[in-house]
Amino acid sequence: MDLVTGATGHIGNVLIRELLKRGKKVRALILPNEDTASLNGLKVDIAIGNILNLDSLIKAFKDVDVVYHLASIISILSGNEKLIHQTNVVGTQNVIKACFKCKVKRLLYTSSIHALKEPPHGIIIDESQPFDSYNKRGEYDRSKAKASLEVLKAVDKGLDTVIICPKGVIGPYDFRIS
Repeated sequence: MDLVTGATGHIGNVLIRELLKRGKKVRALILPNEDTASLNGLKVDIAIGNILNLDSLIKAFKDVDVVYHLASIISILSGNEKLIHQTNVVGTQNVIKACFKCKVKRLLYTSSIHALKEPPHGIIIDESQPFDSYNKRGEYDRSKAKASLEVLKAVDKGLDTVIICPKGVIGPYDFRIS
């Protein structure tokens, strides 16, 4: 079974649709009282939980082979720094702990192009750039870099992982006008 955190978001619900098309069994991690309209009509197993609650993750990750970790707070506004850090960094640390505890075979983490060190003008940014947890662009960028570095540490401990760093996401099933 595959599990998707951030399942009701734009990338999450589109990913679930694709996984279902490929014949996968999918579990969606949903916050308590979360609007699940983006999942209406989809044949998914719903797990109520929160990436900030390790016990709920351990319960949700039972019998899961692959975790797609998409849940995060995306914000460029000031004033949300603590929530952004907690969700993006501590939440990712919890996801990693739950993966190890539940013997998940693979973690696919959705980071951001903003987590990467910005190259000099004229140089194309790509995955060869290091994650920059000290950049001055804002807490979102720093938090995604820090979380990505946590995922890389998990690789060193034996967790099979993939990190993707999208730039922008557009397409169908954007229920919240991202």
